[in-house]
Amino acid sequence: MFLPRVKNERLISDKTLTLSFPLKVWCGDRPSRNLLPVLHEMMPYSSFVQSAREDADVTVCVTPGFIQRPEFYTVTCADGKIDVMATDYRGLINAAATLAQAIRFEDGKFVIPEIAITDHPDSSWRSVMLDPARHVIPMDEVRAIILGMAKSKYNKLHLHLCDHQGFSYFSDVYPELPLSPGTTYTKDDLREIVAYAGMFGIDVIPEIDLPAHSFHLTKKFDYLKCHSEDEENGGKPLSGWNICIGNEESYTYIKNILSELAEIFPYEYIHMGTDEIYMDDIDREPRITSFTCQCKVCNARFLPMGYNTLLPRFYYFVNRVYNIVGDLGKKMMMWNDQIDISDGAPDIPRDILIEFWRVAMPHRGPVEGCSMQAFVEAGFEVVNADYPNTYVDLYMKWNKLKDWNLRKNPADTPAVDFRILGGETCAWEGNNYPHYRHALYFTFPTFGDRCWNVEKPLAEDKETMLDLTRACLGASVPVDFNLFSYLKGVPLGDAYRMEGKIFADDADLSALRATLENLSHLSVDQEHLKNNLLSLIQ
Repeated sequence: MFLPRVKNERLISDKTLTLSFPLKVWCGDRPSRNLLPVLHEMMPYSSFVQSAREDADVTVCVTPGFIQRPEFYTVTCADGKIDVMATDYRGLINAAATLAQAIRFEDGKFVIPEIAITDHPDSSWRSVMLDPARHVIPMDEVRAIILGMAKSKYNKLHLHLCDHQGFSYFSDVYPELPLSPGTTYTKDDLREIVAYAGMFGIDVIPEIDLPAHSFHLTKKFDYLKCHSEDEENGGKPLSGWNICIGNEESYTYIKNILSELAEIFPYEYIHMGTDEIYMDDIDREPRITSFTCQCKVCNARFLPMGYNTLLPRFYYFVNRVYNIVGDLGKKMMMWNDQIDISDGAPDIPRDILIEFWRVAMPHRGPVEGCSMQAFVEAGFEVVNADYPNTYVDLYMKWNKLKDWNLRKNPADTPAVDFRILGGETCAWEGNNYPHYRHALYFTFPTFGDRCWNVEKPLAEDKETMLDLTRACLGASVPVDFNLFSYLKGVPLGDAYRMEGKIFADDADLSALRATLENLSHLSVDQEHLKNNLLSLIQ
């Protein structure tokens, strides 16, 4: 019935409770009162008013001590009442998401089964990464994405705000920064994203990807670029792929940008990127590799320290940025691929949160012994973003995702698997953007389930497809309507290759169109998906 699947559900009877709006809600505490707008966003066809407990159709309260599990909740529908209890505010959000899936619109009325549910997540980090650096996502679509995430019980949104193509918001400190394709965000837009996500208990983590992926900076600010002695004598200029990590001005830039972002994003982490610094196998112009060892400014700083190669210089950069982030009262998060973890003792702090996406390819960073297992065994906490299983641009596929275990693939270290906090699905933009308009909404419930029920694979059967259809399209979906019988499977990572061709060869598109057009009482995310599917049919 639910995706993500709940831990325990028990039918109390074969009866259903008919809901007559507005529902009278007793809120037992301040967090419970904050739930009312959440319910309306998830179920816009509904309405709720506060009432005394004795008159209530729905009772809601947070009881922190009744079980020692973060985000735990119970939902009980019986005897004409709905009772919701949670250990914290995020537990209430999870309960609201479950209620939104439990309610059906049948024969002109809203009904919910008499059922008892207890539920909690298996992982504490359940995240989606969006990439407005390459394609600034319109604000209405960002809101739809956040709502879809909340209904699939995510609790983190990672915003990749800059890359070599551009910088995705207007900075007061550096207003001349090159801007990303599309309409750039204002700082008020970012605050609106933070506020809307915060309504659903979702932390928003900004990423400033440095020192590589920096053409947007070094083309505008030449002083942030590496320069060689040979260049002064008419030689070829060095690549601007990296900012100059030996230049004190680079750290001034980082401090200024992070100070600006720290005021907007009130949460624990700032992501500093740090990926793909060294890609010496790519021989093209402009060169995509580090030239710190040819840079006169870097050498003036690092050679007296005995740092003759890239790796110790990179660790110097990481430690400098770590201190800047810490001085702002934040913790640092970074991609893993440039860290040599093979000996278990890289010279960087262990409280940096590592986002593991791959072992570097040859000539693109440390390779031998640099597994995800090595990171957790060395004492780092890790978020699993292993690209073959988590990237929505190409790699994620249903037949892999349904069985994926974030603690065992690509790591299997049961003694320290508590250091693997959870998983993140990454939606890199660029030319991939069109397929996200449907693939993301299919990804939310499925990837969300793999983070919620880590050890329990998804079944590949009709019931799962019916549950996924309802999770994506809502309360008015006909009982036996399987959207994916009309599609070529579940179009996740490879969907953009099938753009306009996601439908099965024998699909009755006129029947599918009629069913989609007859759907009603949709939330904003469901409306987006419905309209995007209809546009593909046209």
